[in-house]
Amino acid sequence: MNDAIADILDPLMQATEVVVFSGAGLSADSGIPTFRDGATGLWANIDPDEVVSVAGFERNPGKVWAWHETMRALFAEVSPNAGHRGIAELATLLPKARLTVITQNIDGLHQVAGSTRVFEVHGSALRVRCHHHCGFVALWPLGEPAPRQCPSCGARVRPDVVWFGEPLDEEVFSNAVDSSLGADVFISVGTSAIIQPAASLPMAAKESGALIVEVNPHLTPFSEFADYSIRAGASQFFPALCAMLARRA
Repeated sequence: MNDAIADILDPLMQATEVVVFSGAGLSADSGIPTFRDGATGLWANIDPDEVVSVAGFERNPGKVWAWHETMRALFAEVSPNAGHRGIAELATLLPKARLTVITQNIDGLHQVAGSTRVFEVHGSALRVRCHHHCGFVALWPLGEPAPRQCPSCGARVRPDVVWFGEPLDEEVFSNAVDSSLGADVFISVGTSAIIQPAASLPMAAKESGALIVEVNPHLTPFSEFADYSIRAGASQFFPALCAMLARRA
């Protein structure tokens, strides 16, 4: 890992646009189980169609709210890990670059760690919005009940997350695409690289000329296309990267 990090220091120091693309594996080190953890934790004995789909919400909104409240209770108990903190620190160590985080995660841990330019392509469990798309969006602070009725139009309110089968928010994803296409260095971390359309971003960045770094303990379908595919977790990689950059400062 250290040899690969040494190789990417100069490109990072010269970059004007750096993108970090994160997935559930990043937050796993904070104690948030991923969907692919199987029948454990948050996803144990749960049919996703019942709790993370529009059809499930329309059939049984109470069950959907209960599951999301359980998930949010877990979020309230965890903290950003060394990977989140390292990504935030990275932004302060790059003399020329703007650092953009594009995340598939809905837990808000990037912002808690200090990252400020974050595109949440799958939404956030820390917000609610109108189910009928009147434009109402509000924060849903941890520990507080969510409103169940839109104050603007009276329709149901729902968690502001992208459920299975739903399209991504067009503006957020457009910003994510633009940042990916403009990236000099694109770091993909903790993502399986199979959930579309977000999984298209690393390849789009590569085709636009970015240096691609994949950080994942496991091989993914994208590993063969990365310039550097590093078998490590974010909690190991980003602190090591930041330490090397700090010594170069």
